[in-house]
Amino acid sequence: MADNDTEAEAESTTETTTEREAETETADDVTIDVEAIDAYEQRIDELSTAVEERDETIEELQSVVEEQSEQIDKLEDQFLDLSARVADGRNLGVCPECNGPTEKKERLFRSDTIECNRCGEVIHTY
Repeated sequence: MADNDTEAEAESTTETTTEREAETETADDVTIDVEAIDAYEQRIDELSTAVEERDETIEELQSVVEEQSEQIDKLEDQFLDLSARVADGRNLGVCPECNGPTEKKERLFRSDTIECNRCGEVIHTY
C-alpha cells in the first residue's frame, strides 16, 4: 500500500507539473497573441491613414484636372476666335469645322458674328 500511495503522489506531482507547464505555455502564447494583436492593430491604423491620404490626394488631383479642363476649354475658344479673325486682315478666317472661309457679319439689330460661308457655323459672337 505504501507503494501505491507513493505512486499516487508521484502521479499527482507529475500531473500537477504537467498542468503548470501547460499553463505556462498557454500564458506565453497569450502574450505572443496580445503582442501580435497590438502589431496588427497598429498596422491597420497605418494602412487606414495611408488610404485617407491617398483619397485626399485623389480629390486634389481631380480638382486640378477640372481646373485644367476649364482652362483648356477657355484657351480653345480664344484660339478659335483668333484663328477666325487674324487669318486675313479683312476679318476673314478659316472655319475650324470644315476649313471653309469665314467672314465677319455686321448686323444692325443683332450681335455681330463670324460665320463660315460654307457650312454656316457661327464661330464667334460679339
